[in-house]
Amino acid sequence: MAERAHKQNRLINEKSPYLRQHAENPVDWYPWSDEAIERARREDKPMLVSIGYSSCHWCHVMERESFEDADTARIMNENFINIKVDREERPDIDSLYMKAVQAMTGSGGWPLNVFTTPDGVPFFGGTYFPPDENYGMAPFKKVLLAASEAYRKNKARIDAVGKDITEALAHRKITEPVAISRGLADAAFEAARRRFDNLYGGFGSGAKFPHAMFLKFLYMYYKRTGEQEALAIVKKSLSAMASGGMYDHLGGGFHRYSVDERWEVPHFEKMLYDNALLLELCAFAHRGTGLEFFKETALETADYLFREMRDPSGGFYSSQDADVEGEEGGCYLWDAAEIRAVLSEAGAKRFMRFFSVTEEGNLEGKNVLRIDNFFKRPGEPLPEDIKNMKKVLLEARLKRRRPNTDKKIIAAWNGLVISALAEAGRAFGRKDLLDAAEKCARFILGSLRDEEGRLFRYHLGGKAGAAGGLEDYALTGCALLSLHDATGEEIWLKESLGLARTMTDLFYDSGEALFFDCASDRKGLNPFKGLFVRERDLFDNDVPSGNSAAAELFLRLSVLAGNNAYRAMSEEILKSVEGINEEPIMYGNFLCVLERFLSVRELPVRS
Repeated sequence: MAERAHKQNRLINEKSPYLRQHAENPVDWYPWSDEAIERARREDKPMLVSIGYSSCHWCHVMERESFEDADTARIMNENFINIKVDREERPDIDSLYMKAVQAMTGSGGWPLNVFTTPDGVPFFGGTYFPPDENYGMAPFKKVLLAASEAYRKNKARIDAVGKDITEALAHRKITEPVAISRGLADAAFEAARRRFDNLYGGFGSGAKFPHAMFLKFLYMYYKRTGEQEALAIVKKSLSAMASGGMYDHLGGGFHRYSVDERWEVPHFEKMLYDNALLLELCAFAHRGTGLEFFKETALETADYLFREMRDPSGGFYSSQDADVEGEEGGCYLWDAAEIRAVLSEAGAKRFMRFFSVTEEGNLEGKNVLRIDNFFKRPGEPLPEDIKNMKKVLLEARLKRRRPNTDKKIIAAWNGLVISALAEAGRAFGRKDLLDAAEKCARFILGSLRDEEGRLFRYHLGGKAGAAGGLEDYALTGCALLSLHDATGEEIWLKESLGLARTMTDLFYDSGEALFFDCASDRKGLNPFKGLFVRERDLFDNDVPSGNSAAAELFLRLSVLAGNNAYRAMSEEILKSVEGINEEPIMYGNFLCVLERFLSVRELPVRS
């Protein structure tokens, strides 16, 4: 690999930690900007839009292998206008290009690398590309040269692909509105039963994601119907996650997902939104089952957020890296000798048996801690001696080099934390959790709004950055209602109503009774200029989609404020989500909104 160049590129002037990570690449990177798009048009060059985030393991791998390589950078600079995007800063760009790549290839992920025309219309894309032929994939240099040649020599084909992608993403034709009915919820429950892994918990096989929103729907379904099997699915799945390697047994909090069906080995990055959603789910699970293990897990997760993710302002940081000095999970792994060096001989023996530690390890000679259920049945609290040993080992681990923390305080994700802390504070009678939720809300409203009441996307280094998108308004609005529910204070309802009005003005499309994800040009905020389609994402992927959060916000406001117009808006959004019938697991928050509808007494319900 060629020697790395150290000349800084344009990204050195950006606020985003992810973009700044690439500021010394030899690639002539641009941030997403009019300047980049205008140059692509002027020189008639295709663009390479590369999207990721600061805690992404494979983003780091591709940077080391390709973006730091001078030969690869030369090919990129000669043939493309290269644009770096932080998906956490611009979720609208990420969502649009992710859908395009999924439509072209059938899969997606990060890093997301998309080849587009100078107008931003994609004609090819993928995720991670290796530097050499590997994993059954072509090497990145070969992909670059092929994409460049295709643009120069086969524009007719590229125009046709772009037209097809644009048509697929821009035009929505609802053939039949979704019926808001018990039958729709029942069908989603039946889908959960079919996909549920009875042996290990969770859904499907192979790599497993938490699907916290879908599990929350199942809990709400159980509360409404009394269906014990729905609660059993939640109990087993959450127990498996919190007992397995996806949970950080020493420091608290959840890693991103499990790479295997047994929940043994995680992908080690920690995301704020996952921990907020799972903290809330643990509070619900404790309420539904009475099991202390869920309460312990919830409070340990809250402790983790307070210890490692909370800014002195009261806001919460966005993520922690999977890697430490290039080693994935290095901070969290233990070998047997390290444990023996910290604990007594008898204690080490018991701890290692309890947490499945072996001499050979289960990940490159080291161990991911995970509870051996021979010693603890699912749902049971941890023994006191194990809790004490966890504290000792955590103190030892805190002396290791910590993963990097992306200190962006993102409005939408902080909204999820506020909701989770409000629910947990109410469930466990913990005023400190409610106080933390209120402090966070005051920070968001005080430091992430302009003089006209419009939200910014995030706060970093003492300043707000990027205009807020739909999900920022909707999830913050829902969070304020959760605070109102928990405290009874009218100020939170008043502030939520104000955000709902501003959100409607900025994002609502009355023609289709849905919301756009970013504000229009005429409002002068975060314009979609440069995007080939103004995005409306309806999938509840990692976080609730902006539209599902808006539907929840308006339904809750309609009940609290007696506003029938808001209820009608919520209903129209839910009726537009056709895919909820085919793939309910991808619409977890929409299904939670459905359950709220079915629980509102006045709603006429069709069986």
